[in-house]
Amino acid sequence: FEGIIEIPGYSPIPKSLFWARIAMKKGSTETAGIATNFISILENDVKNHCANCRKEAENSSFKRCVRCLGAWYCGKECQVQHWKAGHKLDCIKRK
Repeated sequence: FEGIIEIPGYSPIPKSLFWARIAMKKGSTETAGIATNFISILENDVKNHCANCRKEAENSSFKRCVRCLGAWYCGKECQVQHWKAGHKLDCIKRK
């Protein structure tokens, strides 16, 4: 994550996960398999870093946004800061 510039409110991760979950549920068997694989790869890549402070998870896993399931946080403080900084624009309520 070093060198990555993320502007709060413009993260593609929650939207990508949202549409992949839709494809997984409503797509053909082949599409569902591709979507499942995509979700797994994306989640494994981002779940070990706090979406706000970029701190890397050590032994414990981070808590994730329960609304979109597309952001992970090291604590409540980072979650609140990230929400105010722009995650509320990215966050898509899952169906």
